[in-house]
Amino acid sequence: MEYESIATKEDFIKALISLRDKSRFCDTTSYLEMLRAQAKSDNQTITSTKLAEALGFPNYNTANLKYGLLGHELADALNFKPHSRKDGTPVWFWSISTGNAASEETLDGHYEFVMRPELYEALLEIRWVR
Repeated sequence: MEYESIATKEDFIKALISLRDKSRFCDTTSYLEMLRAQAKSDNQTITSTKLAEALGFPNYNTANLKYGLLGHELADALNFKPHSRKDGTPVWFWSISTGNAASEETLDGHYEFVMRPELYEALLEIRWVR
């Protein structure tokens, strides 16, 4: 599948700043910590299991839930409508990452989230990651 950009670095910066201004973003949701964990991972690629380990979540289901909630909020801030699954539910994480299907070549053999490069560049520019 060919990479398709959904927003510019500048669009991501505006969206991140708008989310930051919501008190929940940095305080109670682990959103910033999730972005930092993924950004620091090799090639900005992480699985739900690795995300859960990095943030101390009880399991990958918690990581999936929180990652999807972050994706939803980011999509709303970007005015982005992601594609839907067969059951019609939106794939909210698509605003944060593309992905690699689970296989023997992926981390843990699980689905990999690959951070969008424009998002990574935005995080670097606003110095939320180093």
